[in-house]
Amino acid sequence: LTASTLFSEAVWQRVWAAESPSSLRFGAAVGASSTVAMVLLFGLAGFIAAWGGLVDIEHDDPNLYLFQVFKTKGEVGQARVDSWIEVMVLVVAAAMNEGSIDSAQNGLISLATSMLQVGSSPFLPRLFVVVVTVPVVFLALQGYQVLSIFLVTNMACTCVFPALVAGAWDTPIGRRLVTEGVFLSSIAGSSATVTLYGIGRNWKAAWGGWHNIAYGAWHAWAGNEYAWDYFAVAALAGAGWMALAGFLSSALSFAKPCTSRCASMCACRTAPDLDDEAELLRETTEDSTPTIK
Repeated sequence: LTASTLFSEAVWQRVWAAESPSSLRFGAAVGASSTVAMVLLFGLAGFIAAWGGLVDIEHDDPNLYLFQVFKTKGEVGQARVDSWIEVMVLVVAAAMNEGSIDSAQNGLISLATSMLQVGSSPFLPRLFVVVVTVPVVFLALQGYQVLSIFLVTNMACTCVFPALVAGAWDTPIGRRLVTEGVFLSSIAGSSATVTLYGIGRNWKAAWGGWHNIAYGAWHAWAGNEYAWDYFAVAALAGAGWMALAGFLSSALSFAKPCTSRCASMCACRTAPDLDDEAELLRETTEDSTPTIK
């Protein structure tokens, strides 16, 4: 959840729109507390429905236990809408989902618009979002399990998460170790490791090689039912590949002579060099600042 939320444009839009750092911290605290309270409330409603005998373990979707609490009797099958409160719950649930889609679409539009020149028309980004939304609507009408679709994106976000967090290491050493190549190597290594883990964990001697590979890869990314070990492997592998690629990149940069072309790149510069340049820039700025009497 932490890894996938980090990629949510709905969160970052509010971060950049915050009036001040204190407002951002206050809003984050209120938002996090409210989220925890609501998730606890919804989860508790599912337990209450099961405790009251309103849940059919064999037929009910575990993701919809919340709605089972509105049953008037413990009948077999999914809950039916037969009261005004159930209508209100369905309306609020639909509005909640629409709000999530709206935030994602706004995020896509703002991201695409930022790549254009200042003053350009937002027509093309908006058209792009419409084109992207069409296959999403088609996918939604196929009746796939929502959590299974989320599982693919959550696994992908977990593979990228260590590399993205390492990019915030804004120090001379961090800028030298965490380069674009290291970033991509961490993502590729983590993805391959998770896939190989799924293949090895589900390998069956009675199956053919390609069958084992296909099933293991599918199980690693879309069929593991949120097993904790897959997410642990993705996160740890991402961090491990990041450390290995960063070490190799740093070792190679020190092994080769620094040319005039790459002299300005962080990978070829040491921390003392950067500190000296920062001190020189500070002194130059202070000398050029006019004194107002």
